Amino acid sequence: MIDPHKHCPVCGNPIPLDERTCSERCQEILSRNQQRVRRTRTLFYLVFAVFVIVWIIFSLRG
Repeated sequence: MIDPHKHCPVCGNPIPLDERTCSERCQEILSRNQQRVRRTRTLFYLVFAVFVIVWIIFSLRG
């Protein structure tokens, strides 16, 4: 029977349950990807907030 394991989110190699990635290289790639996602999400929320504020201003002006 196969030992309990999970897979590296970057390369898909089997890793122990208590590990996050299989190597330092995959950890760096995962960290960069997470930073990129955070930056993109923050930018999206900022643009959405600006859109809502502009919409409110124009709707109140009449």
